[in-house]
Amino acid sequence: MWWLDRYFNGFLILATVQVINVVQATNIPSQVIELNDKFLQVKNDGLWFVDVRDVSAYFYAPWCAHCKRLAPVWEHVGHTLADRQSLVRVAKLDCTRYTNTASALNIRGYPTIIFFRNGKEMVYEGERKKESIIDFAIKAAGPMVGIIENVQQLSQMRRNLKEPFFVYVDENQDTGFPELFDKYSSIAEMLFSSTRFFRAKRDVFPKAVSIPEIPSVIVFKDSEYLIYQREKGSLSDWIHSERWSLMPLVAPTNVKEVGRMRMLVLAIVNMVERRNGTTQVGKFFSLVTNAAQMVRKDSYLSSIFQFGWLDGNEMANNIVLSTVNQPGLLVFNVTSYEYYSCSDAVSVMTEKRIITFLEQIAAGDVLPLGGRSLSQRIKRLCFELNGFSTGFQLFTNIAEMFSAQPLLTLCLLGVPLSFLSLITYCICSTDFSVDRDEIYPDEDDDSFMSDEENHEKEE
Repeated sequence: MWWLDRYFNGFLILATVQVINVVQATNIPSQVIELNDKFLQVKNDGLWFVDVRDVSAYFYAPWCAHCKRLAPVWEHVGHTLADRQSLVRVAKLDCTRYTNTASALNIRGYPTIIFFRNGKEMVYEGERKKESIIDFAIKAAGPMVGIIENVQQLSQMRRNLKEPFFVYVDENQDTGFPELFDKYSSIAEMLFSSTRFFRAKRDVFPKAVSIPEIPSVIVFKDSEYLIYQREKGSLSDWIHSERWSLMPLVAPTNVKEVGRMRMLVLAIVNMVERRNGTTQVGKFFSLVTNAAQMVRKDSYLSSIFQFGWLDGNEMANNIVLSTVNQPGLLVFNVTSYEYYSCSDAVSVMTEKRIITFLEQIAAGDVLPLGGRSLSQRIKRLCFELNGFSTGFQLFTNIAEMFSAQPLLTLCLLGVPLSFLSLITYCICSTDFSVDRDEIYPDEDDDSFMSDEENHEKEE
């Protein structure tokens, strides 16, 4: 049976080779470049997208949840930009090995994401999601002010781009209007990584877009367009206030920017149910969206309020410092940290009631809550700290558990607390004082005295 053994050995060798090939095929090479101290010499050349992290903390510290979540996302970012043949080089740096580079870049926390554009540093402070990071990289790598060549390009941009974009309109792109364009380009240089800016001639726009004067600045958003009016304020303030869509997602990473020029009218919903019109959350989101469209047509209210929506009530809880119902409505002033809460129930709320509530706020008929008083600052400081914020979330979870299952919550918390109280009582009530008679009993004293008496008699 020697031929059977030889056949079986050959089969094992062939199977082993196939397994090795499969493993090598599934081992996809990384598109993320490992950097060292020489990066300081080349960081001014081209486009770099660097994730500066403490690699030892990532590999060896299980408590570093942020680094664990970012690692696979960063690999996906590298592969996606490589597939799109982008000029952006995605890299990462180990700050524990290359401390000189970390000190030169002034790295204060891990992980830190920085985009280098020909030496200019832009720290990414958005969400740690692949889509958000890629969108930031594409905008940061693109031209600060793009050129719209024809009507077809403009029409395609209006259909495909979901975010607002600005267009500087003039008759001649070579000369233009230097004063207005200088302001426009300087603003674009500050905001191009988050907002798109373009330049075009007048004949690029269809006849439906009425432009009263040239040069002008136009913003396209939500299937509409608005033209900058110089008599109503500076170009910078106008761009900062109009760079948001009708109902943007408001998160801790962008709340200060969205609420920079206006008070925020926040619909507290969740991402899953807001598109489902049959649920209470979906109906409420549609209601607030309709109210936002009505407010946009009012020049007075639209200059005061900016609508948006929150994914969950966690951020609203940190504003109000208590549990906020979902769905719900909250008006928040980012500058003063004051908020307004509508007393109407969600089930009876209408578009007109929301607008009336906003008119009362604008007129000063509704007293704000919160603010920046000393007591509020102390409370808010505690909530903004990670440890206290975690404690607040724990307290909120316990309160929700007790409201849903009171008996189960009492058993889960009451039994351990009872044992702990009993142990504490026993420790505190125990008498640790020592009696001298316990150490020197009476028998020892008698024997000691008898020995001394015998000694005296002998003398």
